[in-house]
Order: sequence, then C-alpha cells, then structure tokens
Amino acid sequence: MKKYLLLSMCLVGLSFGMKAQTVADLLGNSYVQVTWLGIDFSHVKLIGEFNQFQEAGETGPELIKSKYFPAWNELIIKESDKYNVAAMIRKENVEMNIEPIMKINAKTDIADLEGRENPNYTEEEIREFVKKYNFGDKEGIGMLFIAESMNKTAVTARYHFVAINLSNNEVILQELFNTVPGGFGLRNYWAKSFYLVIDEIEGKKYKQWKKAAGIK
Repeated sequence: MKKYLLLSMCLVGLSFGMKAQTVADLLGNSYVQVTWLGIDFSHVKLIGEFNQFQEAGETGPELIKSKYFPAWNELIIKESDKYNVAAMIRKENVEMNIEPIMKINAKTDIADLEGRENPNYTEEEIREFVKKYNFGDKEGIGMLFIAESMNKTAVTARYHFVAINLSNNEVILQELFNTVPGGFGLRNYWAKSFYLVIDEIEGKKYKQWKKAAGIK
C-alpha cells in the first residue's frame, strides 16, 4: 500500500493552528461539516477487454461512462448502510453532494478512458485535478475517491481517497488504495472494489491516520 499523507509530521501542529478545516477536523471530534462528493471517474483508465460489454446500442467505455459511472455513484447513496462513508470516518452524519462530480464524469472523453497500464498519478497530479473542481459556496471538508484504474486483466482497481478543504480546494489528506473487484453483474463486480476501500478505511486506516497525525 502506497501512502500519501500530505501533512508532514513536523508541520502538523502548525497546520492545525492555521486552518479551520484540517485532518483533525476530519478524523477527530469536530463540528465541521463533512460532505461526501462521490467517485471521480474522469481520470480512470479502463484496462483490458471492456469492449465485450454492450447494452442498448452502447459498447465498452461508452456504456461504462453513460450507465455505470452514475450507477456506481448512486449506489453509495441508495445503499448507504452497506457503503457507509459516514461510519468510514466515525461521523454520525455526512452530507451527500455528488452532483458536481456526476457532471464532471458525464463530460469525460471516451477516447481517454481506454488504457494499457496504470497511470500512477502523483500527489501533484491529484492536487491539480482537485484544483479544477467547483463546488460553489460549499464550506467544511469534502471527501471523495478519484478512480485511477479498473484493470480487467490484472483483476485490480485503484482509488485515491482525497479529503479537501472546500473553501479553497486544498487537499488535506490523500492515500492510494489498491483493491479488487468481485461479484455478479458488471455494476456489482466493480462496486466491490470501492466497497473494500470504504471497509479498509473504517477497519484500520482511520486509526492509522489518526496516529500518524497525532490526534487523540
């Protein structure tokens, strides 16, 4: 597992004192509003034989974009007990606002979706993606997954968990997760991959993040 904790340990105390929305607000006892923003698939690479999927005149990447990008995002809302992004970070309430990310996904260029290898996005590239988001006048902390790759050949998927200060789109925490798909049907097969990320964060990563940031 490759970790990207954007606050170095020597600057944690300083950062907490300077900004209202911090890792401490996300992971500790705080009244700062946290919003789930969805899964950004606009940078994902589909690796392997996705062209075998076809439905209602659409095939491969076109079908994935038009039907499954929205379906995967809506699944977290509709089945929130299973895909529990609030419990993931030990919050009683997390606001849902997936529409801006849904619009971004809808504008994805199909020609850019197919790939032969993982793009291995860097911390800086993730920050550049986030800078372009527009969430209006939202405040507090937003969190989302940025999908990097869905690899049918290797049977793997990669997602970046990203938490941002919504007032300025500053990334306050990010980490890359390697996971696996599984199950029946195209929707559920890949949904398992981000379910496992949610489960890993809730199960052990949350505690590791708190310890690394020095949060009691």
